[in-house]
Amino acid sequence: KKDLSQVGLSVLRREALSKIPATDRIVFAPVGIRKYTVSVFTDIECGYCQKLHEDIAEYNKLGIAIEYLAFPRAGLTSQDALAMESVWCSVDRRKALTDAKGGRPVPPKRCTNPVAAQYKIGQQIGLQGTPMIINSGGVALPGYMPPDKLLEALDKLAAEEKAGQAKVATAVGGV
Repeated sequence: KKDLSQVGLSVLRREALSKIPATDRIVFAPVGIRKYTVSVFTDIECGYCQKLHEDIAEYNKLGIAIEYLAFPRAGLTSQDALAMESVWCSVDRRKALTDAKGGRPVPPKRCTNPVAAQYKIGQQIGLQGTPMIINSGGVALPGYMPPDKLLEALDKLAAEEKAGQAKVATAVGGV
């Protein structure tokens, strides 16, 4: 009893995200044990994206790594896109992103950067709004989620995946 269109979209998202090099992501990872990694399409001007980033330490404390991808909602020719390019071109991307999301200016910089490519991937996978949170299985979660709710959702998805694998193993073993 699964929505098969969502299963197909999950595969599409997982494949699309696998094409984005780790070096093109801005990663905030836990110091200790990493339970989950999520990819988050973000915009520096999006209020819920800013709220998610304000909670970054709590996500990390819960074992959730956040890998940011750029999605300037106003388009690639917008001031927002130029500001996001400056973030991705900064020597310290994590600090620049934190500054930008906090309303602090980021010195303008230009370089070869992944903003346009990530934006296009967001469009290809059906991004409707930011933040778009995607788990390692390609499942999109509904917008901003507080840290405890995101952990709960990721635990539930992991349990469902494990149960599905157990059913497949049982079916294969019983044949």
